[in-house]
Amino acid sequence: MSITGTSAATGNMQRISFWIRIRNVWGYVQRGDISGLLARLSHHRREAYMLQVRRRLQRRSKNVWGIITPPHTLFVAQTIADRLAELEISSEVMTKPPDFSDHDFYFVLGAQTFDHLPPGEKRIVFQLEQSVSDRWFTDKYFSTLRNSVATLDYSLTNIQFLNDHNISYPHVHYLPIGASSTLIADHGEIEKEYDFLFYGDSYSSTRRRKMLDVLQAHFKVKICNEIFGDDMHDLIRKTRAVINLHYYENALLETPRIQECLSLGVPLLSETAQNQDEFPELNGAVTFFEEGSIEAMLIAAREILDNIDTATAQVAKSVAASSKQFRFMLDRFLVAIDALPASHWQDNSIYLEWEDQPISLSLPETIERRTIFNSSAHEDCIIFDGIRHPLGWVGCGLSYKTLAMKALSHGLPQLTVFEDDAIFTTDHTDKVEIVRRYLRSRAEPWDIFAGVIASVHPNTKILSVEELDGIAFVTIDHMTSMVYNIYNRSALELLAQWDPMNTDPHTNTIDKFLENQTTVQVVVAVPFLVGHREEVQSTLWGFQNNTYSKMIAESEAKIITLARDWTDARRTEDQ
Repeated sequence: MSITGTSAATGNMQRISFWIRIRNVWGYVQRGDISGLLARLSHHRREAYMLQVRRRLQRRSKNVWGIITPPHTLFVAQTIADRLAELEISSEVMTKPPDFSDHDFYFVLGAQTFDHLPPGEKRIVFQLEQSVSDRWFTDKYFSTLRNSVATLDYSLTNIQFLNDHNISYPHVHYLPIGASSTLIADHGEIEKEYDFLFYGDSYSSTRRRKMLDVLQAHFKVKICNEIFGDDMHDLIRKTRAVINLHYYENALLETPRIQECLSLGVPLLSETAQNQDEFPELNGAVTFFEEGSIEAMLIAAREILDNIDTATAQVAKSVAASSKQFRFMLDRFLVAIDALPASHWQDNSIYLEWEDQPISLSLPETIERRTIFNSSAHEDCIIFDGIRHPLGWVGCGLSYKTLAMKALSHGLPQLTVFEDDAIFTTDHTDKVEIVRRYLRSRAEPWDIFAGVIASVHPNTKILSVEELDGIAFVTIDHMTSMVYNIYNRSALELLAQWDPMNTDPHTNTIDKFLENQTTVQVVVAVPFLVGHREEVQSTLWGFQNNTYSKMIAESEAKIITLARDWTDARRTEDQ
């Protein structure tokens, strides 16, 4: 096509998109959904702002990043810099704000400790404070977070707190702090001089001081308050274990300190924390004792020293898992802001440790959806933190594509994936077993089992209607829904072919992509196997899910009618 032809086509697409948006706005007005309309307009305003930022981020090979950090979080800053280097992205770590014309973009750690910050359109804040205290969460700090390109946070508990203060998805990104795979290099045998090392602020925390005094009475303990970087690392290597004590009661886990020590090959003794379940990879490498209990601390201290070889062996496993997770989650963020292309996931692996369990696709940043999902009954599954992209539906497609690629690489014959707005009946497990028995018993091949279908394609044809144990199974040749599906190997191969570079939402959303396949055989149970949660927000289109309720009810009725007509026609033919 000529340049003129390309420009004309682009102009036509823009005009079509404009009129589609006008139609959608009128739809909100007709329904009287003013709050939905305002949310949608806010969604578009952010898209317009981020588009300007993305155009600069897309100069990937030319951008130079600054990483500004106070000394006590140098480890986190260096871990970011190490990953950027692996991605061939230039960066510089600094403990004092530079001339902000020296770099194209900045990661800022401990933003509240600096008097001068980069401008908002060049600034990404990694929020590392604990929301259990309002010490740092001033109006000024909240403003800094809101007016940055993005806010990163290491804790889901913090993300809930930020969400409650109107700092939420899509502005917030989850980035749990991981170990550094480069720090754990073999330094040979290092003579251990201390049983335990504590580093951090022990002066202004009465609870820390009290517990350390008791620990020093029983063990050889080194306490450091103002040592950082390589000097601190040398001391960590000379200790058998590091002790982690909370500054606040009922605190969050101090993962920067924990991951720094594990990266140096040293296990930890730590108080329990309200959010430690967020970090299962720490089990074994960190020995936990009851928060605030001096007696439990002493028992656990003796236990870890008596089993130091076992704890040290667990450290290497923990470092491997958390460093892999960190690389994936940082890459996930960089793709989400267009600092890396969507094609990045073609050659880079996702973080997902699973065998053959169903996978729940969920965005941790949509914390209310995640919380509702975790509190509801559902299949035994592994949660996958879905891939993000500036175009939400592209991120959704990338999630399915990469899951399919991973399943194929593992040689799995099938994969069950459901989204976190799926609703399960109380007898769901029994029904799923019937579904699987039916799929195994089929004489004809099948590609996808759909737990629910959002809309019925106008050209849909019924291929068969069968029944097993009171459930009607209808096979059709089109489908549109990703809420709960079982993908056969043939469907996984289709998903792996989806093209993330085709950004036409009218033809290439992942469900439309599957719907447009002309040879798929889709099995659906009627009534539908699962429901669709209405009270949560759509992560792709910025409206409440109740928009789909009527569509789904109409789809179910349509399929039942088509199946009845098909069955009646067959009976007539047989007479």
